[in-house]
Amino acid sequence: MQDGNNFPLQNGLPEGFRGIILQGALASHGQNASGLVILQNYQRHDFTIQLGIFKFFYLVRSVLQPPEFTIVSLLSLKNDLNCTIRDIGSFSLKEKEFSILNFADKKIQADFEGSKEYHLLEISWSPEIIGQTILYFPILVDQFKKAIQNQSASIIISPRNVGKKAIRPIHDILNSPFDGTVNEAYFENKIREYLLLLMVESSKTEEPHIFLTEKEKAQLVELGERLKLDPGGKFPVEVLAKEMNMPVVKFKLAFKQVFGKNIFEFHLDERMKEAHRLLKESHLPTKMVASMTGYNLTTSFITKFREYFGYPPSRIQKKR
Repeated sequence: MQDGNNFPLQNGLPEGFRGIILQGALASHGQNASGLVILQNYQRHDFTIQLGIFKFFYLVRSVLQPPEFTIVSLLSLKNDLNCTIRDIGSFSLKEKEFSILNFADKKIQADFEGSKEYHLLEISWSPEIIGQTILYFPILVDQFKKAIQNQSASIIISPRNVGKKAIRPIHDILNSPFDGTVNEAYFENKIREYLLLLMVESSKTEEPHIFLTEKEKAQLVELGERLKLDPGGKFPVEVLAKEMNMPVVKFKLAFKQVFGKNIFEFHLDERMKEAHRLLKESHLPTKMVASMTGYNLTTSFITKFREYFGYPPSRIQKKR
């Protein structure tokens, strides 16, 4: 176990850095024999945005400082993350899951597995922005009020999938085409939109819990591995439900219960990951990458890729 706090940070991005750049943010990075930490902070009087990129060769436990405002959304953009916060205890964020927390000036301890790259996005809002938004969601008002009045750290919204609509303003933020005052106004608009959409996701009625036998759980986990290994394959829900010996409704709910997302979202994630990898690591043409990831029409692939990542495949190909 390595201590991630032994990374002295220096200003700026690493030399030759070609990853995500948060427009207008103050950047710092630290690097030693254990790995690399890159932090990009955008701070304004009423909100903050921090993108953390972490890549280690060994298991590293690191303490992350609390943001400016106590109400924070954590979003794992890449890889599953295990965390511990004093007063809360341990919790985990799967990739593409968010949680809203009251930090109450507590620090978060995160465990980063070796040989993996993590992207963690923190957005915190001032009490004014929170108050203006929460008024539209009476079902959430009490839990936010209790959290704000409480001196202890707490989870306001438990980890859940961020959803397609809520991920779009994040892609817009991370791919902002603006700078200066235009970018500042753009970010304000996007973080308000993001908070609103998180509230929409959080106010949805919880789906019923499905009782699953150990055999059924194992079958679903095995199915998940098949989807990962065959991103270009076709997996009709009706056929899979019959294969699992479950009614279609139960199968859909059970799959989402096990994986935190429906089967379409799960397979789309695997398709897009594989497409991104092929575009980055090979010299295959876009048409072939589209075919290998299950798209008969290259135009459909390009459209879906742009929706998912916020930029077209050609952007990756130009960097090769």
